[in-house]
Amino acid sequence: MKTSEEPTSRGLSAIQEGRKRRAEFPRIPPRFFLWMFVILAGWAIIYWKIDQNELESWRNRLLSRQRAVDAELGPRYNPVRDQLEVWIMEAAGPYAGDSISAEAKSSPFRSKPGTYLRLYIDDAKQQESLRRAALESLRDGFTSCFTTFPNPDPFKGPACKKNQECPPGQHCNEVFHCSEPAQPYNLRVAYRAARVLSDSWVNDVREASNDMRLRLLERDFDSAVQEDIPLAIDLLVRAQYFLLVLDENTDLAATEVPDAGTYSESLQAVPHPVRVFAWDLVSKKLLFRVRTEIVSKVGITTDSATTRIAVQRQSNNCAIAVEVRRLLGDESAGAPSP
Repeated sequence: MKTSEEPTSRGLSAIQEGRKRRAEFPRIPPRFFLWMFVILAGWAIIYWKIDQNELESWRNRLLSRQRAVDAELGPRYNPVRDQLEVWIMEAAGPYAGDSISAEAKSSPFRSKPGTYLRLYIDDAKQQESLRRAALESLRDGFTSCFTTFPNPDPFKGPACKKNQECPPGQHCNEVFHCSEPAQPYNLRVAYRAARVLSDSWVNDVREASNDMRLRLLERDFDSAVQEDIPLAIDLLVRAQYFLLVLDENTDLAATEVPDAGTYSESLQAVPHPVRVFAWDLVSKKLLFRVRTEIVSKVGITTDSATTRIAVQRQSNNCAIAVEVRRLLGDESAGAPSP
């Protein structure tokens, strides 16, 4: 029989032994965790510094390449762009009345290579809005009915997504097929090609905060330099005239103007005044300046609102082109529109 002096233990012996073993291990002092935090934070800062240095070196290399391209191609592109923009902004000012030169009536410029741009008149009044709108400008039925250059079928070539997928001398056109650039080519091609020469693109590079963003900008730069800029400069050099169409506002209420994408395209589906200009790029003289308002009457049976708007828009554009041809003395344009 156990005496009262013998020690007693509570619970299972295994639990007691576990408690005893844990008590024998030394406790980790709080300063250990503090030092671990300091070491890990130090490594994180060092890694961030290395990453930022590599990112900055990458950024500087890309900007250096951009400056080299700008120094080489800028003198060839910028003077042409600046001259065209002066003409465009002047054309968007107070209208000076119709003017048709003798050269416009006698010269076969409509059968030669040229460049074309169509804008909403308010977008053409300032350089910043002009350049922004030019990036979205599309070819329309006006050029198809005005010029006589033998353009290729835009759907004939193989399907594509980028210019690099097309043979030399061709590009991925607006319907995503490889073809030779249609004439007159849309000035949007030049503005998009020269995007990497702009201050806004340089600012994007300077503000890129990670390697993924910088990698995308570098790919954009390589694509522009290897594909877009050479094509755009070749087209600018070959162009012999500049054709400009400015859409003025309509008297219709906003609710009567259908939504066709951009405001300029929406205006093209309803009656509104249009200014049409052409300049000789060699002599830098105005060939003609006319203002007209022509609406085509088209019987459209489709139930698709999108199709009706597109057909009416292109029909109106073609009617305007025919009217301008008539004013230039083109006998094939027929009698004046009623």
